[in-house]
Amino acid sequence: MRINRAILVLLAVSVLFASACQRRPPQVDSKMNPQFTVGVAPFTVAQEPWELLAGYLPDRAVAPKADSLGDLDAALNRAMKITPERNIIVGSKVTTCMDLVRRSPDANRLATLKYWQEVGKCLDAQFLLVPIVTHWKEREGSAAGSTSPAWVIMDLYLVNVKTGGLVNHSHYDYQQKALTDNILEADKFFKRRGQWVTAADLASEGIVQALKEFGL
Repeated sequence: MRINRAILVLLAVSVLFASACQRRPPQVDSKMNPQFTVGVAPFTVAQEPWELLAGYLPDRAVAPKADSLGDLDAALNRAMKITPERNIIVGSKVTTCMDLVRRSPDANRLATLKYWQEVGKCLDAQFLLVPIVTHWKEREGSAAGSTSPAWVIMDLYLVNVKTGGLVNHSHYDYQQKALTDNILEADKFFKRRGQWVTAADLASEGIVQALKEFGL
C-alpha cells in the first residue's frame, strides 16, 4: 500500500512538473502592433451641403477669415500627437495631394467623399482626417464681459482610405453662455476661469473633443 501511494505521489508530481514546463502561449506585445498613418487635411469652409461628408449646413452661417483658418490648422496639428503606433502627415504634403487629385464635376457627397479618399491614397495613408468649419462668430466685448459670445460650428470626419467610408464624424456646435443660463456647464466655466473666450478657444475645445472621440 505504501509503495502504491508513493508511486501515485510521484506520478502526480511528474504531471505538475510537466505542466509547468509546457511552453506558454506567446503574449501580444503592444509595442509590436502595426503602425498606421493618418493624413490631416487643412480646415476648409463648406458653403454647399454636398461639401460636407455628413451633417447639414447651419442657417445664416458666417465663414471665418483666412487667418482664422490658419489658426485652426495650427491648433489641430498641435493636438495630433505622434505615437509609436501612429504617423501623422500634415502641411504641404497634404495640400500637394489635394491639388493633384482631380475633383469630380458631380456636386454630391459621394463625389466629395471619393475625392478625399483619393487624397488619402495619394498620401499612402490608412486614414484621412477632414476638418470643415461652417460658422465662425467672434466674441464681441472682452474676456471680462461680452455682449455677444463667440460661436463656432464645425465638423471633423475620419475617412477610411481603403474603403472610402466614414470611420467617425464629430459635429461641434457651441456658443458660450453665462453660468446662470447653463448651470450644467459649471466645470467649463471654471476651466475657462470665468472668462468669455474667443472663437479660437472654442474651436480648440472642439478639436480636442473630436480627437478624443476618434481615439486619436
